[in-house]
Amino acid sequence: MTNNPATAMIFQRIVAPLVVAAVCMTLMPSARAAPTVSLVEQFAAQAVSVSGSERAGRIDIYIEQWSSDPELERLREPLQRGDIVKLLSLLQQHRRRVGVILMPGVQLHGGRSRTRTPRNLLFARAVTTPAGRQVIAIADEHLGLGEPPLEARKSRSEFNLLDIRFGPDGNGIGKVVSAESVAFNPRTGMLEVKDYTTHPARLVDVRTEKP
Repeated sequence: MTNNPATAMIFQRIVAPLVVAAVCMTLMPSARAAPTVSLVEQFAAQAVSVSGSERAGRIDIYIEQWSSDPELERLREPLQRGDIVKLLSLLQQHRRRVGVILMPGVQLHGGRSRTRTPRNLLFARAVTTPAGRQVIAIADEHLGLGEPPLEARKSRSEFNLLDIRFGPDGNGIGKVVSAESVAFNPRTGMLEVKDYTTHPARLVDVRTEKP
């Protein structure tokens, strides 16, 4: 976290309430209601529309904690077997949010609808690769990245895996798939997008920002 008092105040009044919204709490930037939220990493990106190549709004990803080595070991068997049902069951037993994705709100539908749409992450790991860096995140609800905001706002249970791959320049591309399009990577010990190059990008210009 930065030592600049003005920056810290902005973080607590704006970013912290947005993160708390992921657990259905109020988004009001109240000094009394807003807790201090510690982040280990923060990413900003642009969504790509599912209907074309145009940009579909800013996406923010807040990682509160990376999934630990013991957590990875606990999930090892379903990860290796690609047993998504068991994997989700184990993640939901603890129901520990490790981060949140904030998608665009719905414009022209009132103030409440303009509030950005949050989606919780139940698993997140980052690894160094020969090409740069890879971030894997798992949610148990649909991540409507690049979808029309009204559709993306609808919550429905679904295994979704977000695979972000960064090049040496630190710029990343993210792709989202459901259970049938994942593969186990024995080198990283994690699931990732199967046949990565064949899937459309859902996030572009992914970059790390200071929390």
